[in-house]
Amino acid sequence: MIKSFIKKLSLSLYSRLAFTLFCSFTLVSVFSISLFVHTSHTYQQEITQRMHNELAAHVTSHYLLFKNDKPDLEAAKHTFHDLMILGPNFEFYVLDNNGHILSYSTDPQKIKREYVDTRPIQHYLANNNLRTPIVGDDPRSTSKKKIFSASPIMVEGKQMGYLYVILGSEIYDNLANVVGQSKIIQWGLAIFIGGLLFSLICTLWLTGVITKPLTRLLHQINTTREQGFAHNSQSSAEAAENFKEWNTNSNNEIHAVGAAFRDLINKLEEQYNTVITVDELRKELLSHVSHDLRTPLASLLGYLETWEMNKDTLTSEQTELYISTAKRNAQKISRLVEQLFELAYLDGGNVQVNKEKIVLAELVQDVLQKFYIAAQEKNISLAVSPQDSRIEVMGDIEKLDRVFSNLIENALRHTPDGGSIIVRLQPKAQYVSIEVTDTGIGIPKSDITRIFDPHFKAGNSIRGNSANGGLGLAITRRLLDLHQAKIKVASEENKGTTFCFELQAG
Repeated sequence: MIKSFIKKLSLSLYSRLAFTLFCSFTLVSVFSISLFVHTSHTYQQEITQRMHNELAAHVTSHYLLFKNDKPDLEAAKHTFHDLMILGPNFEFYVLDNNGHILSYSTDPQKIKREYVDTRPIQHYLANNNLRTPIVGDDPRSTSKKKIFSASPIMVEGKQMGYLYVILGSEIYDNLANVVGQSKIIQWGLAIFIGGLLFSLICTLWLTGVITKPLTRLLHQINTTREQGFAHNSQSSAEAAENFKEWNTNSNNEIHAVGAAFRDLINKLEEQYNTVITVDELRKELLSHVSHDLRTPLASLLGYLETWEMNKDTLTSEQTELYISTAKRNAQKISRLVEQLFELAYLDGGNVQVNKEKIVLAELVQDVLQKFYIAAQEKNISLAVSPQDSRIEVMGDIEKLDRVFSNLIENALRHTPDGGSIIVRLQPKAQYVSIEVTDTGIGIPKSDITRIFDPHFKAGNSIRGNSANGGLGLAITRRLLDLHQAKIKVASEENKGTTFCFELQAG
């Protein structure tokens, strides 16, 4: 019930804890006081009844007078009166065997019963070793129960009734009420309640100390939510600054949550910046694609339209020139589109790499063979060193074939006539180092850091009839990334370029 009530309230964590603690302390206080009063009363009753266990038997045997083999009731009244003066805590009653009151020691006007239930008396007499207080009817009340002492009245071996002694007379009750209103009881109760209130205040203060960091963390989270993400380093630094107080290695759970949220913010910021960067690259890619496609498309359409308009007047040589030029432009467009699809596929993150043992020298030799005719036309020598079939690597043969093809093609395009291209293989402990070196025009230092970006072309790049559109080296880097290999470049203008990377040894 309390739990459902708390849920309905729009309270802070501290308020809910304070309310729960207040209710808990109140319930515990009421229960403790009730238990203390009940236990004390029961304890007092048990002690009193044990102390006066033989009282009724003693009075019966020493003070109760008999007349004609029956209890002298008139004499009993005087005896009871004298005994009450000596012990005001007792009230004496003579009962018959059925529990009817025959004689008593108190004021007749205060007697509310004519009959006392004898079952508690019989239970009392049957239990010599009392473990719990036994209560019986109080003749001065129609409903109250009190502890008692009882003894059978025996005459010549025959039971004539009971002597029933109430332990806790009216005088005792009146005195107990007066003492209950004394300053000692009131001060004791006030000290007890004050102790509970002090404990409650201390607990609330400790709760506030514990929940204060959580409140700060909530404020920081709300601040970060309001600020949002921006594509700059300052916003990331501000987000990290908001959560700098939280210690990752702390055993405090709130610190752990704050540190985890800080790491989450940094990760989200990183992913956000990545998305923004990818979006900018996408826009840049579309711009480059439109530019790269525009020229060959315009050339293709121009030659086809010229041939269509003048086909009746063109010679066979002119017709062949127009058609071959249009074909080259169409092939360039096809190659560019194919590379765009390949780059998009590699950036998709779903590329499977089927690694196997590859004899590296044989793979490189096969790639060089594809460019043999183009190299002969420019009088460029192609070689692999050493031609050792024992050099093996682990990799995807199709993707590595593409890597070497792109690097050799790029080297051929930028190497002048009479130059050379050599692929060097150097086995190491767990890797094989690979270098593709040419004697070409080299790359300007200002462009080296960007040559692997899609559509980037160095300032001294030989464009000619290239159909790569600046995608060849970008594709090469993506393919090597799939092999956990990093490609590096060293170049000097007019002297040559070397691309190097390492593959896992087979």
